[in-house]
Amino acid sequence: MSLLFRHIAESIRKPDHWLYASWLDVITKYRKNALGLFWIFFPPIVYIWGLGGFLGAVQGKQVGPFLAHMGFGFMIFRLMSTIFMEAGSSFASYLPYIQEGNLRFTDYLLRTIARAFIHFMFAVPLLAVVLLGESAVTAIGLLQAVGGLTFVLVNLFFYGMLFALIGARFPDVNDFFGSVMLAVFLITPIVWYSEAAPADTTQGMLMRANPFHHMLAVVRSPVLGETVEPLTYAYLVAMSVAGIAAAWFAYGRFARRVPIWL
Repeated sequence: MSLLFRHIAESIRKPDHWLYASWLDVITKYRKNALGLFWIFFPPIVYIWGLGGFLGAVQGKQVGPFLAHMGFGFMIFRLMSTIFMEAGSSFASYLPYIQEGNLRFTDYLLRTIARAFIHFMFAVPLLAVVLLGESAVTAIGLLQAVGGLTFVLVNLFFYGMLFALIGARFPDVNDFFGSVMLAVFLITPIVWYSEAAPADTTQGMLMRANPFHHMLAVVRSPVLGETVEPLTYAYLVAMSVAGIAAAWFAYGRFARRVPIWL
């Protein structure tokens, strides 16, 4: 078994460092605030009902369907972008543990992913409120969305590992990741519908070249009864194979150098 998959198996068998610690990270962050964990709900509320209501009115969209479209889009994109942006500094953030000889680097990335996922789960009740009255929602669609989300998280782990190794070697790229995510947000159909970017247009080609569009589609579309393009499935399969292979190679070759880089 390769080093990466051996460390993944060990992290799953011993989740105390990343699973429990990620929950403590969230709790301690909000413990000293007067409103406590309520602050976790504040950004989604502002974006979904504040910005979503405004943009829906500006574009002349039906409020209910647009809020559901944007709400799911925003929360899933927030989950993905948070993992990517924090992955680059995930090893440096836990340097004291690494210096003590804890060299199972999968723990540190899983802690970053788990923390972002906890924030996402807090937003699920808000997404349920947005879906009230949406006739397109079915039990099968929800199950497909859960499967899509699991698939996306697996991809985020392997690509996150690549970014974590790059960030450990070149710390300056972490600022670059943040800048890129802003541009990616604009070409991902979150505050607009994918139908506005036909495949034969420049904007359509940009959208379909964007991996975040495809990862978002396999989670949001089944819930809202939207159609997923066949291209999305082919894109994600190719992306998964490439990501797993690249992470397997990079981790096996460079993981032992991380303490030196840091």
